[in-house]
Amino acid sequence: MQHANALFAAEAAAEQELAERRGLRAGSLSIGASTTIATYLLAPVLSAFHQSHPQVALALASANTADIVTRLLARELDVALVEGPVDDPAITVTPWRTDEMALIAAPFHRLAMAAPIAPADLSTEVMLLREPGSGTREVVLDALRRAGITPGQLLEIEGTETEKQLVASGFGVAIVSKAAARDQIALGRLQVVAVHGFSLHRTLSRLDLPGRQPSSAAAAFGKLLDSYAEWSARRA
Repeated sequence: MQHANALFAAEAAAEQELAERRGLRAGSLSIGASTTIATYLLAPVLSAFHQSHPQVALALASANTADIVTRLLARELDVALVEGPVDDPAITVTPWRTDEMALIAAPFHRLAMAAPIAPADLSTEVMLLREPGSGTREVVLDALRRAGITPGQLLEIEGTETEKQLVASGFGVAIVSKAAARDQIALGRLQVVAVHGFSLHRTLSRLDLPGRQPSSAAAAFGKLLDSYAEWSARRA
């Protein structure tokens, strides 16, 4: 089955390459990205690509890291971006950009009003956590372990948007990407809570299959991803 999938993928790539010979005026591009990346970071890249290559049909799949890995291995994606660690010998992992994460709470939450707080202050608090398979979940759990932080209770939530809405209502706290919380922070519905001795940055990554030749559309999109990462780093 794996050999058959590879053969069919090579045939599809060859057909698309022929269709793209006239300067990316045809073809399609299937992009898969972890939820945070797809929802909060890819919009300017997708917009810029569409403006330059309006005839290329775009498809964006948003899922957790585990699902993106599965779809890439099945050769359903031309471009794959994830926010969690990936350790699979069949996949090449390339760092894309750095993402800052932070503890968030409602402005009227007791921890927000007491900030900056000590790690021990979380020992009686409900910590909202993404579902199994989420890259954010793995990064957060690892960071909490390394910092010696043990929340009073962990509550699994599927999706960052649900996490944010619950936290904004005053129910628990969460550690999320600052990019994901930026809109609600600006509206005054969420607040970043500083924790003494605790900071968290993670690496967002691009995934590829070794030896797989990218289509012209995928190569062009990759250049835009690199440019956006460089711009973001300068801005930071």
